[in-house]
Amino acid sequence: MESPFDKYKCDGSRQFILYLEPYLNTYYNSYQNIITLNAMPVGPLSNMVARLTFPKLSIFKELSPFSDNVFNCTYVVCRYPVKGGGTGSSIKYRDTFLGAEDVPNVLAFLRDNGYKVDTDMTRLIQKSDIELSDDSLRGKRRMICIVDYIQ
Repeated sequence: MESPFDKYKCDGSRQFILYLEPYLNTYYNSYQNIITLNAMPVGPLSNMVARLTFPKLSIFKELSPFSDNVFNCTYVVCRYPVKGGGTGSSIKYRDTFLGAEDVPNVLAFLRDNGYKVDTDMTRLIQKSDIELSDDSLRGKRRMICIVDYIQ
């Protein structure tokens, strides 16, 4: 049976969510907060996004039975264009991924490149107790905004 909500699913074709999320960089053996997305976006931002496998933040974390991300992969926003359709980003370089200090630049990039940041829905969800992540292997991610590609 097909759900009537499926046609509105946030599948990356036009709408996606930006998060700030803790990531264990195994090269430096250190944590960093990086900007992630729930789906691969369309448009110019897709050139800046790579898939990254997130290591568990704790040996005590287990995969949620409700998670559909069994390989623990996430879309991450990179500082430089990603070559080869999602390859070429390396955890060896400290400036590969964008973090909290880069949020204003990312929002400006989005607005300049045909994206609309949905501030009304973003504020509504941020003020509520809605948890948009069911991934128990990683730490708590914080929603930055909901974005629509309008071009």
